[in-house]
Amino acid sequence: MKRRTRRDISIFIAIVAVIGGIVFFNAQLGRRGLADDFEKLRERLEQARLNSGIQLLRWELVRTTKGSLRGGGKFNPELVAQNGKEVFMIGFMVPNETYRAVTEFLMLPIPIECYFCQLPPSRDVLWIKLRPGQTADISPEPVLIRGTLTLHEGPGVKFFYSLENATFEAAEDGGHLTKKRIKFQHMVPNHKPTNDSDLLPGYTEKDENKTD
Repeated sequence: MKRRTRRDISIFIAIVAVIGGIVFFNAQLGRRGLADDFEKLRERLEQARLNSGIQLLRWELVRTTKGSLRGGGKFNPELVAQNGKEVFMIGFMVPNETYRAVTEFLMLPIPIECYFCQLPPSRDVLWIKLRPGQTADISPEPVLIRGTLTLHEGPGVKFFYSLENATFEAAEDGGHLTKKRIKFQHMVPNHKPTNDSDLLPGYTEKDENKTD
């Protein structure tokens, strides 16, 4: 291969690498901006509920938790003081296994899509266990959860904290909740669903065509 040809190929590869880096950087900035927008939305809803007289457990306090699930968490004394008490929190629903008629789900301070294709840190995950007899459909809108806070201490825990015997409603006073829609290409590894057995438990192909 001639020296000039090798040089041209090297330049072309360098240009492609630079363009790819710019695209990736811009995408990351966009996601960070989206995360900031959802943080501000949650904070606005929290302030509105505080103004209405509801005493919320704020994510700022929850997020001070240190440690790891394997080694055990180190909780802020103010958070420990809330252990075993009924608290209110605002966050975003994330399915633990399925999207429909769930009795348990996870709650995050921002939607799962805002964590830059990584798992959220353990301090950002609450395990929600609904009151017996109550079920929920996963919703994209933020929710207000009322439940008993339980701190899971010691090593080898699944989550740092849970809200048990919980109830929920739209985080916005007088607001409504809709069912979270997911695309089939995001649901199966080969991106080509062939029958209901390829889908998430509790979700059928008919659901994708529903408008409610």
